[in-house]
Amino acid sequence: MNDPGKPITPDVMSDVLGLPDAKAEAAFFNRLTYIDNIHKLSYAEVGNICLQVQAYMLHEKRIDPETGLSCTFSRWVHLAAPYSYSTCYAAMRDCEAMKDVPEEHLAEIPAGNFPVMRQLSTKVRADPGVLKAAKTKKTEAFVEHIRAEHPDEHIESRKTFRFHPEESAAVKIEEALNRAEKMGAHSRDEALEIVALAAMDWWEFKTQELEIDRAMQSLPTEAIQ
Repeated sequence: MNDPGKPITPDVMSDVLGLPDAKAEAAFFNRLTYIDNIHKLSYAEVGNICLQVQAYMLHEKRIDPETGLSCTFSRWVHLAAPYSYSTCYAAMRDCEAMKDVPEEHLAEIPAGNFPVMRQLSTKVRADPGVLKAAKTKKTEAFVEHIRAEHPDEHIESRKTFRFHPEESAAVKIEEALNRAEKMGAHSRDEALEIVALAAMDWWEFKTQELEIDRAMQSLPTEAIQ
């Protein structure tokens, strides 16, 4: 198997396993490397494709199979990438925000390093050492590189949270996130932050309300009258 871009389907798998061990290992290794690179480096390509389709209104050339009419841009994205719809929009925003970085450089930067690049000043983003680190380092190492080489840049690293709510609770959480997105959140991360801030404001209000009630209860009856 000489083409790493060819999927190893079940029928191909049996052919590969029929090769000498060294050749079978090489075929599997090359294919997995190919998949890893596609996953790592496709983010900017996705963003730029969507930006160009939107800019030139190419989405109108596709007929929506459900309505029989020309696709809106959002519908076009949904049809083309139903499993990565939100990623398409995130990639568009990131590419748009970093128009100062040449496309040939953006194309080599993994998706995980885009949030860090967005926080950098235009001057620092153009630094050859920064571009090289963005292309070759994992996110944590890239952040450390920026902090070491450009300490004046304020970088916020990302934290991963994992929750496993019950199905009924998940419905409520999803509704809250959707409402936050309608309020202006540009991503699921921003939506979660908005929900958290709203909850904190509510708890602060309820705490103050409780303190007022307690203060009122401690006053003499004649003072309240």
